[in-house]
Amino acid sequence: MTKTASDIVIGLDLAQKLGVSVFDGSSEKLLFSESVALFRGDTQKRLLRLREVLCELFARYQPSELAIEDVFLPAKTSPRTPIALGELRGIARLCAAERDLPVFFYAPRQVKMAITGYGNASKQDVIHWIENEFRIKVKDDNEADAVSIAYTHILMRRFSRQNQQ
Repeated sequence: MTKTASDIVIGLDLAQKLGVSVFDGSSEKLLFSESVALFRGDTQKRLLRLREVLCELFARYQPSELAIEDVFLPAKTSPRTPIALGELRGIARLCAAERDLPVFFYAPRQVKMAITGYGNASKQDVIHWIENEFRIKVKDDNEADAVSIAYTHILMRRFSRQNQQ
């Protein structure tokens, strides 16, 4: 992969609260992370808020790539959950497509393996690693997931480059 003018990676955890992280992919430095509340109950407002947040992030940071946590649904999931997640994912992909940004998806197990070295690591293990590695205090699981997803993408790019040499 060639170096682009911008090597900014945005990581997203799509849920009722949106987890967002922004990395400088070249230096692997965390530039920004946050957890943003999306509207509960009103689907249209939730989708519009997600689009608004993403448009602001894209305008501010001019990312070159987007990394998103792939959908994982526990056995006892409400039948409405996959639909709600699919709508959020669709808005994120549309915003990326409007800017010709490539989108990469990572399964939770793959993220845990990349971050902790153990695919069955607990959420607390991932949070602990992130807080120690980047010297931040994450607000919630959504922010932690966004940071770990973007960093996983950066690690996967590094390993891909090494294997191409």
